[in-house]
Amino acid sequence: MKKMIFILSLFVLCMQFNSFAQKSRVGIFAGPVFSNMRGTVNGVDLNGDTKAGVAVGFLMDAPIKNHISFQPALYYVQKGAITQKPNPPTVKDRLSTELRYAQLDFNFVYNTNGPKSNFYIGVGPYAAFNLPSKFLTKSPGDVKTESDLTFGNEAQNYRGIDYGANAIVGYRFKGGVFLSANYSLGLRNLIPDGSTATGDTKNTCFGVSLGWLVKNK
Repeated sequence: MKKMIFILSLFVLCMQFNSFAQKSRVGIFAGPVFSNMRGTVNGVDLNGDTKAGVAVGFLMDAPIKNHISFQPALYYVQKGAITQKPNPPTVKDRLSTELRYAQLDFNFVYNTNGPKSNFYIGVGPYAAFNLPSKFLTKSPGDVKTESDLTFGNEAQNYRGIDYGANAIVGYRFKGGVFLSANYSLGLRNLIPDGSTATGDTKNTCFGVSLGWLVKNK
């Protein structure tokens, strides 16, 4: 709860700066995401399948100068990957790593500023804060088993905070409705320092969103 209050406070603070608030627009969005994890664990390359999830949240678009605007976004996003694991070797279970985050994007966006519609493209950093997550194992016969996933920097499954780079491209129609696509590239190794596993594991995520922007004031 404290983590969510902090994240929401940080986002609301962005909306309070006068230079942003005067001409800014706020909006909501939602859509599917497709995530995976890249890197190695104990010297073995990760070869997971893409995992489908959802993202839903809200954003602000604040003009800075000419065609440039600042576009922070706060949203709930489902990440992770799907892997096969022999258990026993003759039977293959399907393991889904169900990572959940509250993600903050800080994108700087170039807008074409058309008279009725607008094409835009942008980049920026992101920070993602862990939410309750789990492992989901699906065995032959559609038998499902869930277990809690732990975050931390000691003997935990993954580090809690993720960060990286985000890119976005979109098209805004008359009336504020927009369609966008974004790609998040994780830059933090999620394997904790105190883990018995070694390697370098990072998040990747592609998403498509439909949303609506309205004037802030």
